[in-house]
Formats: sequence, C-alpha cells, structure tokens
Amino acid sequence: MKNKLIVLSGILLSSAPVVALAQTTGGTPVSCSAYVGQSNLNAFLCKIGELLNAVIPILIALGVVFFIWGVISYVIGSDEEAKKKGRDRMIYGIIGLVVIVGLWGLVRLVTNTFGLDNKTNITLPTVSY
Repeated sequence: MKNKLIVLSGILLSSAPVVALAQTTGGTPVSCSAYVGQSNLNAFLCKIGELLNAVIPILIALGVVFFIWGVISYVIGSDEEAKKKGRDRMIYGIIGLVVIVGLWGLVRLVTNTFGLDNKTNITLPTVSY
C-alpha cells in the first residue's frame, strides 16, 4: 500500500508543472459591450457565448479530476470491485473529455468555415411596421 502511494504521489508531482503552466495564449476576450441595452438575437447569442466560454474550462477541469479520481481509486483499490469502479471512472473521464473537446473543436471548425468570428455582426431580416 505504501509503495502504491509513493508511485501515485510521484505521478501527481510530476504533472504539477503542466497544470501550473496551463494558461491562455492571449488574444482579445469576447465582450458583449457592443450589445448593451439591446434585446436582439446578437445580444442573446453573445451572452450564451460568454457563458459557454466560462463553463467549458470548468467542465474540462472536472473531467480531468474525475479521471484522476479513477486512477487513484484503481491504484489504491484492494479488491476487484474497487479496481473495476476506478477503471470505469477513468473510462468515463476520458469519454467526457473527448466529447467536450470534440464538440468544442466542431464549433470552432464551423465558426471558422463560415467566417463567424467575434467581429462579424449577423444581420437578421426584420419586418418593417
């Protein structure tokens, strides 16, 4: 048991620099200041975009924590049932990360393909009164 904890702490300590260097590469953050006071689809989509930009990193962090929890429970588990639960948590964590990053990539692909970057205003047809 002590050897397992030593190996596990070595793995966690060796991954600490990677976690510490996880930061954004810069760029301009998305701001909805151009849509203040408006109640149209652009303002709504901008607010949804801001919400998703805040939630996606949290979901990715939760997926990584769930995966690490599975690794820890697999390594420390003494019986076969505990090891099976740990293995299942690892698999579900990987599946969750793949789904989140895959959908994020798909959205970026569609955005770049159709030229819908942050500087583009979508004009919708309106009915004149």
